[in-house]
Amino acid sequence: MNPDRDLVLTKIKETFPQEDSEDVLAVLDLYGEESYERERERVQLAILKLSHGSMDELLSNVEVAKQDYRDILAYAEYPHEMRRSADEMRRMSADEAQSIRDKDRQQYLEWLDKSVGTNLG
Repeated sequence: MNPDRDLVLTKIKETFPQEDSEDVLAVLDLYGEESYERERERVQLAILKLSHGSMDELLSNVEVAKQDYRDILAYAEYPHEMRRSADEMRRMSADEAQSIRDKDRQQYLEWLDKSVGTNLG
């Protein structure tokens, strides 16, 4: 999956239907200003997903991403796995752990695909 600016704009409208898209985009664009802030569109999508339509959460998630974008990606893309401890994941069978990751991946792709109407898998 290679997310692009158009997908970010689409998800802004879906996630923040009551807000001015330009205002939401201005906050989102705070992430990606620095050269070390990687994977801009992917991280911005994760920020949107975790914000659940709240401008306060949007700003908070941007701040977290600016500190370590991997945290935002992990909780957006692998929410069920992130609810478990690392020790718990290690004690699982490989099949059980993979099942959790597969379900997480599926839920994320469904969230992305919800309004886009494309196959992002």
